[in-house]
Amino acid sequence: MTKSLAARSEVDKRFTWDGESVFPGDSGWERAVEEILSRLPDLEEFKGHLGDSPDTLADWFDANERAHRLMAKVMVYTTMSYSVDVGDQTAAARTDRARSVAAQLGAASSFAVPEMLSIGLPKLREWVAASPRLGHLGHYFDRMEKLQKRIRSAEVEELLTQVSDPLATALSVHSVLANTDLKFAPAIGADGELHEVAQGTIAALMTNPDREVRRTAFESYADEHLRMQHAMAASLAGGVKRDVFFARARGYASSLEAARCPMRMRWSGSRRASLRSARTTSR
Repeated sequence: MTKSLAARSEVDKRFTWDGESVFPGDSGWERAVEEILSRLPDLEEFKGHLGDSPDTLADWFDANERAHRLMAKVMVYTTMSYSVDVGDQTAAARTDRARSVAAQLGAASSFAVPEMLSIGLPKLREWVAASPRLGHLGHYFDRMEKLQKRIRSAEVEELLTQVSDPLATALSVHSVLANTDLKFAPAIGADGELHEVAQGTIAALMTNPDREVRRTAFESYADEHLRMQHAMAASLAGGVKRDVFFARARGYASSLEAARCPMRMRWSGSRRASLRSARTTSR
């Protein structure tokens, strides 16, 4: 008899994601998405005005931060259901929608970095020194200075953000293929006992004390990937083309160089705090 993984519905709730700590339910998630979309016009109203005063720039950072904090919660909640069952079509649809909303939010705020560069880093640093509301952004502007030659015009930045959603298709396809469509034969121990091979069990099986479990688990896992090698290769090619596209758009010599120096200027200076907040909420 095969040792099978329990279905999510059979797992004790204590050992599952606590989605209710992020949103009480799907309706709360829907309201958060609608709230993010409703904030986009407010963000776009700052366009052309970031240089008006330190307070205006601080207001922009505050508004942008609030929107991205809420977006982080939306993504955390989405990932909780999708990551445990990629075949869940409701969760898949929610994931696609969240990715689309994230792209829209990024596009709505994409003008900010080019506009701040047009204001000039010397003036921005003066404002950081003089304004308590901007005082925590010194490192953010230091990073902006290092990456300024990679930053494009507001129009190009908006376009690059918008295409991030469709260009994520290769990754989505691979996720569905690897986590749903691949069907592995069970591993067989020296005692004849069967062990289910899955993405969630392969690591443990590969360190099992029983050599036969390790051998048959590896062969099962590898053989199924080889059976789908052409689909896997096509997905990989799509991902490589995406990376090459973004590297060229930013003026990097290669996608490897781009990976070593990624663009991380779309969110405000407190991006890490946003992510920490979302992660804490999800525990």
